[in-house]
Amino acid sequence: MRSPARRPPSDAEIHARLSARIEALEDRVRRLEVLVRGAVVAGRTRSSGTASGRVRRQTAAPRTGGRARPRCPGCTLELPPGRRGEACVWCGFLFDAVRPRKRKG
Repeated sequence: MRSPARRPPSDAEIHARLSARIEALEDRVRRLEVLVRGAVVAGRTRSSGTASGRVRRQTAAPRTGGRARPRCPGCTLELPPGRRGEACVWCGFLFDAVRPRKRKG
C-alpha cells in the first residue's frame, strides 16, 4: 500500500517558516552577545586584582534603559562604537544598499 501523496508546502508557508527561524536565530545571536559582553566584564574584574594577589569580585550592573546599539542589516551583529564607514566591519555589507530604518518608539 502506498501512503497518500504529500502536497508541497506553499510559498507563504515556506516564507512564514523561514521568517520564524530567522527571528529565532537573531534572538540567539543577541543572547550570545549579552553573554560575551558579561564574560568580558567578568574577565576585566578578575584581572584587576588587589596588590596582594587576591581577586576582588564585582558584580556587573545590569544594563537598563539605554539605546540599543546599531546593527548591520547584513549580519545583524552590533557595529563597533565610533563613526560608521561605508561597509560593515564584520561582513562587508554596504550600507548604501538599503534605506535607513525608522527608529521605534
